[in-house]
Amino acid sequence: MAHSLVSLKGTHLRFVYVILHNLNFWDLVSSKTKDLVTKEQSAHFYDWLKREADKLNVVEDQELQLDLLLELSKTLKLSMRLLDDPYKVVKQCDEIVEEAFQQLQKQYKDFSSVFEQFANKNKVEFLVHWEMTQLYVHMNAQQSKNDKEAPTVIWVEEILKFVEHMPSYQQEQVKDRIHVAEWTAEELQLLLIQDPFSVFTAIVEKTGFGFYKYLLQCFATKRPAAVLEPQEAAYFSWMMNPDLLLSLIFKGDGILYRYQNLLFNKGLLPMVLLETILPYLADKETEEEEDEELAVVTYSWNKRFAEYRKMLRSVNEMVQKQNDWKKGLDILREELKEAEAVFRQTETYNLQLHEQLTQLLKQDPARPYFGELSVKNNRLQEDLKKIESKLAKQENIKKGIIGSVTTFIKSSYHQTTKAQVEKKIDKLFDEMTALVLDKYHDYEPNLIQEIHRSNAELSELNLNKQEIQRKIEKFTEKLAEVRKQEKQMRSAIAEAEKRTHGLAQLYKSEMEKERTSYVNEL
Repeated sequence: MAHSLVSLKGTHLRFVYVILHNLNFWDLVSSKTKDLVTKEQSAHFYDWLKREADKLNVVEDQELQLDLLLELSKTLKLSMRLLDDPYKVVKQCDEIVEEAFQQLQKQYKDFSSVFEQFANKNKVEFLVHWEMTQLYVHMNAQQSKNDKEAPTVIWVEEILKFVEHMPSYQQEQVKDRIHVAEWTAEELQLLLIQDPFSVFTAIVEKTGFGFYKYLLQCFATKRPAAVLEPQEAAYFSWMMNPDLLLSLIFKGDGILYRYQNLLFNKGLLPMVLLETILPYLADKETEEEEDEELAVVTYSWNKRFAEYRKMLRSVNEMVQKQNDWKKGLDILREELKEAEAVFRQTETYNLQLHEQLTQLLKQDPARPYFGELSVKNNRLQEDLKKIESKLAKQENIKKGIIGSVTTFIKSSYHQTTKAQVEKKIDKLFDEMTALVLDKYHDYEPNLIQEIHRSNAELSELNLNKQEIQRKIEKFTEKLAEVRKQEKQMRSAIAEAEKRTHGLAQLYKSEMEKERTSYVNEL
């Protein structure tokens, strides 16, 4: 089985993989419908199969061989093993054959008894014999349904023609084996009705599995199969009839079940195994099997496993980086919180110093002369006194209800005007304060020196706060970037697990072994 797998290449390999992985019930029904509504003979199923196979041309043969092995294991619900050496590839393939064997044993009552009579006891070869016999019996049954008046047995002439080209001694040996007196159509037809398995196995034992390839090529003479390349025609031309394929799937009363969101049937599995194994048995030039040939599967597996391990380690590193960035962010945010508290405290003290200087300027009649600012201040002070005088007069006027209303309106106006003037005065003294700090250092030198020191400290604290905020922004960007990378990597890991059946479980198992070994060493 393993050597059959690695012998598959090119279009044949892609056809087999598509049938197992992509084919679903509706593809067959659709092809059948198109064939019915098309006037000319056509091969809609082959067209679909070819399109799907062409999509896989970007995948190397050795990668697809591994994918086929994984897909067979997954379909049969087999546990995977590490395929890091050819022996393990052989073991996995043996399990596939064994599981398929067990399922067919449950499906067909006579399966076990026929195998008991099979002299070779090679399960791989037996599966090919069995499936070819089942295909033959089924096609005869289908033909009998369509031709009830004169049912005939197919391939009688083709088998006789094949036997004629066999050496005479082989013809005699086969005759003795199947207990036939002469190679006539009547006797052969009777034998094929009674026991086609014995006829097929007897001929194959003498001539090899090329006999089955010869039989399947009979389909290639029909027009729809003409679109196939010669090598593919030998093995896939019988699939050009969707009716035949559908009936084969359901011949064992198969039950459709959901598989990768497609309706899929285990009835396809024997066909896939037949298409995988038969070309190797029919076309191999030597009986010797070298396990070194399986190294291509091992190489692909080791490459995927190493890449998967690398991706998981990268994710772990990314998680660690995120934890580090988060810790850094927590520290920076705490630093920012402390810096803002110190800044607010210093800012409050600085404002108090400025206010103290401003009040001194307001209350000091001997304050410096500030030119235009002083002139404006004098004018505003005079305006303020006039307004306050008017307000005082309004308070003393009482002329009944109407007079009170009039007084209230006038007082409100004067209060508004007063507030505006006071605001202008405050603005002037703010400008005077700034001017004193800039040019009049001799005016209250201790206070001015303290204000300058406080300004410098406030500026330094603000720069420190901005630097911390810049670091927080940088850390936040780095954290977001690593999170994005982790998400992309986890998506790649999920895709790898989806493509390579059993990858996650095997990696976990290997890590447990390494951990146990490390603990034991301690």
